[in-house]
Amino acid sequence: MTTTAERLRARKSILYGSAGTIVEWYDYGLYLYLLKVTSELFFPSDNPILSAMASLGVFAAGSVMRVVGGVFSGRIGDRFGRKKALVMSILFMSIPLGLTAFLPTYAMIGIWAPILFTIMRLLQGFSAGGEYSGTIVQLVEQAPPNRRGFVAGTAVFTSGIGILLASLLVTILTTWLSPEAMSSWGWRVGYLVGGVLGLFALIMRRNMDETVAFEAEVETNEVPAHPFRFAITKLPGAVTVAAILAGYGGILYYLVIGLLPTILDSMTEVQSDVALWVTTSMTIVYAFATPFFAGVSDRYGRRRTLVWATIGFIVLSVPMFLLMTHDGIIIVGMAGYVLLALLMLYTGPVVAAVGEQFPSQARYTALATGYNLGNAILGGTAPLIGTALIAWFDTPIAPSYYIVVVSIIVLPMLLRLRETSGMSLTELDEGHPRAETEARPVVKG
Repeated sequence: MTTTAERLRARKSILYGSAGTIVEWYDYGLYLYLLKVTSELFFPSDNPILSAMASLGVFAAGSVMRVVGGVFSGRIGDRFGRKKALVMSILFMSIPLGLTAFLPTYAMIGIWAPILFTIMRLLQGFSAGGEYSGTIVQLVEQAPPNRRGFVAGTAVFTSGIGILLASLLVTILTTWLSPEAMSSWGWRVGYLVGGVLGLFALIMRRNMDETVAFEAEVETNEVPAHPFRFAITKLPGAVTVAAILAGYGGILYYLVIGLLPTILDSMTEVQSDVALWVTTSMTIVYAFATPFFAGVSDRYGRRRTLVWATIGFIVLSVPMFLLMTHDGIIIVGMAGYVLLALLMLYTGPVVAAVGEQFPSQARYTALATGYNLGNAILGGTAPLIGTALIAWFDTPIAPSYYIVVVSIIVLPMLLRLRETSGMSLTELDEGHPRAETEARPVVKG
């Protein structure tokens, strides 16, 4: 039975802890939705596909930097508290986001433009490395055991809100501004707004509570001395599972929603503004409905729910992508929503499933390492691979081939996944080794 105190703690965790997630995913969504504009401004080429691939390569490089940043933030979170790490991540994530609005283009300063643009993406990736993983940690540790799937799934809700804000803003700008104005100054508005959002998120994040699990470690002097070493030497299997779970989810997200405007605009008869409105409507549903799909796993279990979603992608990816090449916007929308339902059935429960793979002593470091590795290797490269497949096969349905192949590979692991729904934090710790602790006290706050 969930107590009033547990419900209040979970609500505060969602409100304050997830504020930075909105900014993180606003930035990611903005980058993808402005891809056509920024790739021409910073990576000019006679072939628009090559320009897009160059820009997506920077996107993938930023994802690699998330691995390094995740390890750094994870150590801070496991050694000095989840709150300190999350405040730090939102502060340094917002700076390059806002600065991007003032970058000169290739036409202004030549080769220095893509260099500066790439540096901003790398800095943003490093700072964001511990953001989403840290949010998952604090949600998992503050949630009632029987509601952990739903509460952790709100991380997808807040990430969806970030994507939604980016999608809405780019849709409005694209609809109201001419292509010339959009290339001249319209795209800068999006990054400037991101910097302002980061400031508000920082103020909210400073009011969050430390998690009960970390406070208990401080009280019992069980704070790990070397969380990263502990994670890679004692928990390699769990880190690998988390990487696959998160990376597969990244592939699904980026190919079903993230790359959709580019696919519809470049390879079909759907106009760019219509394509953005389709994506926006899907993002609205994704943001608000995903936690309820996550809640399904509280009742039926993480493993079963994830398996259902994966089988659905194996069976339906190719026909739904094929339908999205239809000229009729209604048919395109229906196909998109079928894929969206499967996406929510996976990405909702997987948040809690990833967080439940680790003991509290190294949950932040291990989760950040696995999550960011998976997203860098699989999720972060998905838009690049998807775009390359479109060019190679000369068909907009080519990304669906990638989804099917990866789904078939991942399914056996999901069938063997340890069932963790309903377990308390103490039960999640059982069976894991204990980390070496440091004698000196760690200051809370």
